[in-house]
Amino acid sequence: MHPPLTLDKHPICREAVIALKRCHAENALGKFLGKCNEEKWTLDACLKEQKLWKSRRNLKLARESKARLAKKLEEERAK
Repeated sequence: MHPPLTLDKHPICREAVIALKRCHAENALGKFLGKCNEEKWTLDACLKEQKLWKSRRNLKLARESKARLAKKLEEERAK
């Protein structure tokens, strides 16, 4: 199961989201019988990659924030 497929929340997976939505629109009944599995697997892989990318970015930002805070504390202690 994937999260709600809004394009603004998943900019990295834009093409995969559009492909899955198009497949579902073209295969109203077939989507329940596996017609859109390839598109879904592609989207799942893309969402996984996006999650890893966001995790790495957030970790980098957290480390930078922690370093700034440590620097401020050192400056305060030096006073």
